[in-house]
Amino acid sequence: MRTAIVLAAVGAALLLFAAWGTQSAAGRRAFDEMAGMIPYGAGALGALLLVVAVAIALVRLLRD
Repeated sequence: MRTAIVLAAVGAALLLFAAWGTQSAAGRRAFDEMAGMIPYGAGALGALLLVVAVAIALVRLLRD
């Protein structure tokens, strides 16, 4: 269960970073032009980590 919690925390942090990088004026200034792909990549990775964390938690819950 610890793995799922760590993955969910990292995923949530990446999603927060992605929101800051795409939605705030400071984030848009920090990531302009091609560097603007970094927050979108972080958001995609964060969403993927959250899905994996939920899957791990469900498998362990149903297995026990």
